[in-house]
Amino acid sequence: MISVKEKKQLIYKIFVIMFSSLAVLSFIRVLLFHYDSMHNYEIYILVAKELLFSVISAGFIIVILFLFIKKEVLQVNEKAMNYAFTDALTGLYNRHYLNDFIKNFTSISREDATFAVIFIDIDKFKDINDALGHSTGDCILKALALSLQSLIRPNDVLCRYGGEEFIIIFTDVIKEDVVKKVEDIRINIQDRVFDCKEQKITISAGISFGNRDGNIHKVIEESDKALYVAKEEGRNCVRVFASQYEN
Repeated sequence: MISVKEKKQLIYKIFVIMFSSLAVLSFIRVLLFHYDSMHNYEIYILVAKELLFSVISAGFIIVILFLFIKKEVLQVNEKAMNYAFTDALTGLYNRHYLNDFIKNFTSISREDATFAVIFIDIDKFKDINDALGHSTGDCILKALALSLQSLIRPNDVLCRYGGEEFIIIFTDVIKEDVVKKVEDIRINIQDRVFDCKEQKITISAGISFGNRDGNIHKVIEESDKALYVAKEEGRNCVRVFASQYEN
């Protein structure tokens, strides 16, 4: 999707091209129909009048068109955004949305609020795909997405990061509550039998915390390191990032 700056540049370019085209057409019209019967200064005045009339006419047409097709334009724009920012398999946000969210994160997060980034990975997912087929793997991904979606708040962000990895960003949180919530999610998934050939799965999760003044990219990297530790320590567990993980 194009940025706000790119939209402004595009609108500016459209107006420049439209105004230039109308000026040229107005001048040509005056030369074709009135040049022989008028003095030069009169031609300039007529060109200015023709241009003003053309600009007003173009503006009027644009307004009328916008009023008539506004609903359709909004629907097309919404569909385009959904297509660009939604994972086709799970219906969750994708990495494009995550990148866009991260760019605007500082401006939308509350001052002095703590946020948490959680990386979640399905344990031994490749073995499931190899043993039961990709259709079963896809079924599990969709079922897990629905489970995770039901456990987050409206203001939280849940994305399919890629493959069998998911990322959650909890905003304005208490650290202890986040750790307990993620542990509850892990237990919920562990105890559940998915309607995908009666398959059971486990997940590993890494958690890292930050605040508005911190670097969210760094927090995401720290969460990924914590996830790696969780997998190294036997999977099916939750680990919170600690500074020693950087060694």
